[in-house]
Amino acid sequence: MDAKQTGLERNLAEILKRAADVACQIQAIEQGSGTPHFDEIEMPAHEVGRRLSCLVQASRAGEVAAEQDTDIDCPDCGRSCHVEINKREVHSMDGPLELIETVAHCRRCRRSFFPSA
Repeated sequence: MDAKQTGLERNLAEILKRAADVACQIQAIEQGSGTPHFDEIEMPAHEVGRRLSCLVQASRAGEVAAEQDTDIDCPDCGRSCHVEINKREVHSMDGPLELIETVAHCRRCRRSFFPSA
């Protein structure tokens, strides 16, 4: 692992620790006094993880789309096709998110394809 990645990993660990602290404070407010059953701790914690997952998926997909060329060859006929960036809602295993993706349409083949896939 190079120095940049090590620094990013350290930064992520710190941010996650802060997020966990805030999530614990929210849980404590919502649960009030008394001793919660462990599933009352686990389920909200899992929901925080799902929310983070959706944010990461949407952000990374947007980065991948932004890195794509503006024109790409059709995988069937080889004709150069213009690449557009579209938004759509998808339902990942962790929940719904708005996905930014690239799509190209080949007029010759009359098909669309996803260059970032």
